[in-house]
Amino acid sequence: METVVDFHAVKEASESGSAVILDVRGPDEFKEGRIPKAVNVPVGEITSAFAMEAEAFEEKYNFPKPGVEVKIISSCKVGGRAAKGQSALKEAGYVNVMLYKGSFMDWTNQGGEVEQ
Repeated sequence: METVVDFHAVKEASESGSAVILDVRGPDEFKEGRIPKAVNVPVGEITSAFAMEAEAFEEKYNFPKPGVEVKIISSCKVGGRAAKGQSALKEAGYVNVMLYKGSFMDWTNQGGEVEQ
C-alpha cells in the first residue's frame, strides 16, 4: 500500500470522508487554518491519545477514535511532524497510515480550500 499521498488524494479524502485527515500541528496552528474535515491531535500527544479508551479520546479530541484499520492521512505544516505522527500511529498498531508529504503548505500552494 502507498504510504505517501499527494494533494489530489487528500482533496478526495476531504470531500468524500474516505480517510481521516489527522493534522498533528499544535492547536493554535490548527485553529488558524486547516484542510476541510481535518481533525487535530498534536504530534506529541499521539502515543498517549491513541492508547486512550474510545470515550475518553472523543471527549478530549472531539472526534471518534478511529479503528486500527481506518485510513488515516497524517498532515502538519510542511511534512516533518506528519512523518513523526505516521510513525507513532504505526507503533500504536494502526495499519493504514499515510503521509501527506507537502502537508498544509502544499495544500495552500495548490489552491486547496482552507477551513477555520
